[in-house]
Amino acid sequence: MRYAIWNNKGGVGKSFLSFVLGTEIANRDPDSRVILVDMCPQANLSEVVLGGGSEGAHRLASILASSDRRTVGGYLSTRISSPHQETGHEGGYLLTAKEYNEALPKNLYLIAGDPSLELQAQVIGQIGSQALPDDAWKNVHNWLLDLVTACAGKLGHAGTTVIIDCNPSFSAYTELAMIASERLIIPCSSDGASARAIDNIGALLYGVGPSATETASFKRKSETFNMPLPIVHSVLLNRSTLYNKKASKAFGAMFDEIKARTRGLRDTSPQHFVAGGLKFHEIPDAHSVAIVCSHLGSPLYAVSPGQYSVHDTNPQVNREPLDRYKEAISKLVADI
Repeated sequence: MRYAIWNNKGGVGKSFLSFVLGTEIANRDPDSRVILVDMCPQANLSEVVLGGGSEGAHRLASILASSDRRTVGGYLSTRISSPHQETGHEGGYLLTAKEYNEALPKNLYLIAGDPSLELQAQVIGQIGSQALPDDAWKNVHNWLLDLVTACAGKLGHAGTTVIIDCNPSFSAYTELAMIASERLIIPCSSDGASARAIDNIGALLYGVGPSATETASFKRKSETFNMPLPIVHSVLLNRSTLYNKKASKAFGAMFDEIKARTRGLRDTSPQHFVAGGLKFHEIPDAHSVAIVCSHLGSPLYAVSPGQYSVHDTNPQVNREPLDRYKEAISKLVADI
């Protein structure tokens, strides 16, 4: 199954969630194969996978500077030169995470991010809008699907799980990520922007809602070429502060608004939800856990209570919030 982690709002923890989900799924089933795809120009997910902190950044810089540039941007560059047929070398862009970061499971893989995605977005749009061939838009928007499918095929495992970390912007590269996905996981933080983002997803991706008349071109094009879009798997109510094991009153009120807007979207378009249903998961604040995991490139399951050295600080990971976060992630993984 191919999952996109996306919200039209930034700062909701998409990259860290992608890392945690990928490593947890791979660790729990050593016979599985998991591919993390970094479709954000900031490439934060790639830096964490490649070792975290400055070490991960240096490793990514080395990959970006290499002649073969084994990144998603490197692949898209080859497709810009040959937009309407696969290169035949798609599998060469797949990185084995453990070769760069010993802490990670051996069955975890990465298609690395690339800052050039921002520059490539305009070119992708231009090629996709060409009048000839007639299926130019379809060919271009299948680029990432071509890459992911070939990489999964290289692993020779029918049940490969793909997790795509998406940029908030609904740019051309995000459109490619949506076409390459089968399920959509929407992380939300407890604010009004996350609530509005549910409406934006309805308009931008599914062409429904008050503003859909101006934003539905992607939906129309996908229907023209019979290209299925991902359906909503779940909405994550992220970074909540708990009181007596429930979200505090202020957070809860905002989450109620997010739930209401999600229900409104589901009621309007049940076909865009798994089995026409609704799934919400509350994910408590990761506190210092996210800092430690990201800096060390360490999977969640390897983090234990204690003090860690992060640059010139020493964040403390306490048992209670760590156990609470691990429990919430376990419930989400069980649902995937």
